[in-house]
Amino acid sequence: MALFVYTCLYYLVLPIGFVFHLLFVWRRAEFRRGFWQRYGWLPQKQHQPVLVHAASVGELNAIAPLIEAIVSQLKLPVLVTTTSVTAQERCQQLFTDHDRVSWCYLPIDLGVANWLMLRRVNPRAVLLVETELWPNLIATCAAKKTPIILVNGRLSERSAKAYSRISWLVVPMLEKLTRLLVQDQAAAERFIDIGAQTSKVSVLGSLKYDLAINDVSDLNITSQAVPEGLCWVCGSTRSGEEASLLQVWAQLPQHIKGTLVLVPRHPQRFDEVADLCKQSGLPWLRYSQINSQCEGISGASIDAYNGHSRRVLLVDSMGLLMQFYRRADVVFVGGSLANTGGHNPLEAAALGKPVLMGPNCFNFVQVCDSLEQANGLRVTTHAHLLTDIAQLLTDQALRHAMGAAGAALVSAKKGAVERHLVAITAALEKALDE
Repeated sequence: MALFVYTCLYYLVLPIGFVFHLLFVWRRAEFRRGFWQRYGWLPQKQHQPVLVHAASVGELNAIAPLIEAIVSQLKLPVLVTTTSVTAQERCQQLFTDHDRVSWCYLPIDLGVANWLMLRRVNPRAVLLVETELWPNLIATCAAKKTPIILVNGRLSERSAKAYSRISWLVVPMLEKLTRLLVQDQAAAERFIDIGAQTSKVSVLGSLKYDLAINDVSDLNITSQAVPEGLCWVCGSTRSGEEASLLQVWAQLPQHIKGTLVLVPRHPQRFDEVADLCKQSGLPWLRYSQINSQCEGISGASIDAYNGHSRRVLLVDSMGLLMQFYRRADVVFVGGSLANTGGHNPLEAAALGKPVLMGPNCFNFVQVCDSLEQANGLRVTTHAHLLTDIAQLLTDQALRHAMGAAGAALVSAKKGAVERHLVAITAALEKALDE
């Protein structure tokens, strides 16, 4: 009955959603790709793949080591589904050289779309990343006896309260899951409190600690854009944060010289952030201008940028965050001064960089708490950001100590991928026996 009500409500809003989808397609070319995939017509590129759904870039980055392990160790093909355009672009960056990994969009959560998807793809298992719980998808998989496993599961206190208000829908959904493989004990207890069966919940640690860091980096990517001197990289920034970061950068003591690197989370905000850089009065450049042999930019502008003691670089290209993290002396992880829950600080910590974040880290509470306790991360606020960044940029010993502490924590907590593989293998074997 609960699923019937949910589905009816979905069908009621479907016409409005379809109109908005058409408007997006009309206004933005990137939404034209994969149009019919969102309604169940997925490509048939692999034979009985493991379907892995990671909605966004952050979830995709976290799950990438597990996908690599499924392909290399279990010898199974993988179909990665996402919901965002940027995540599709990230798939292309990560898996272009993998002939056993394909990617597309996940259909909307309607029974017809899910049934068509499962009929065309015929996955041997469906893995949902973190909190990607879709009632109709889970019900359709259960009806077809397809194992459906929550991997790297997390559940914040805020989300748990929201789920508890619709327990009539959530409890039957959780009962249909084959396994819930969660990051920590707090998440496990929250899932159980909202209706998950205790026997299905396992605490396996966070896949985010198993992130793969390539030892070889292309130094040309950052060397032309970031001259010598200190480098403060602000990654995955969100609306409202860049103005504060620019203001603080301009107010730092004169003896602090170097480059502020802004890497917005979403490409559609590049022009908006460019306007903020203009308004700051500081010399600034877009990375794309430098990367295209300075087309459309004068030599005088480049000289003014390189010669100034306090410059700003706007990275308006996707997939370069890790390269700029490598060049950083200090990293600020965005989404944390804005009230959006923060983004993953482990990428910077794994590279041995001191990390600053704002107080709104509820998307990564356990990770941020662990890093803060290890002295690899400092939580700041709008009021204290100027003082905190000034101290870090002037105290090299403090930077090195924080960076070493963060890298040691990441190294100590690795191993979740292997534990996930064991659990997934067991679920697949059990499904074959039934």
